[in-house]
Amino acid sequence: MTFKNHVEDVLKEEINSTIRQQGYILETEFCNKVCEKYSFALYTVRPVLRRIYPEMSLMKRRMSDELKTFYRLEVKGCPIVYMPTT
Repeated sequence: MTFKNHVEDVLKEEINSTIRQQGYILETEFCNKVCEKYSFALYTVRPVLRRIYPEMSLMKRRMSDELKTFYRLEVKGCPIVYMPTT
């Protein structure tokens, strides 16, 4: 197993867990959590996440004010969110 595969496996596990809990992933929050928990660098995690999200049937989009209201989020700006397509 290569390091790249290890990071992919960890991210897939964490993505599935987070999606089950809250139904979406905020990119910045998720990447920071994974980096802190597993001691990965942010520049390692973000590209892997951006590469694997399509194969996990997730869609990537900017979170609008409507979505922030729906999910009851108090975040500034329009963060990138990953959500299941089904």
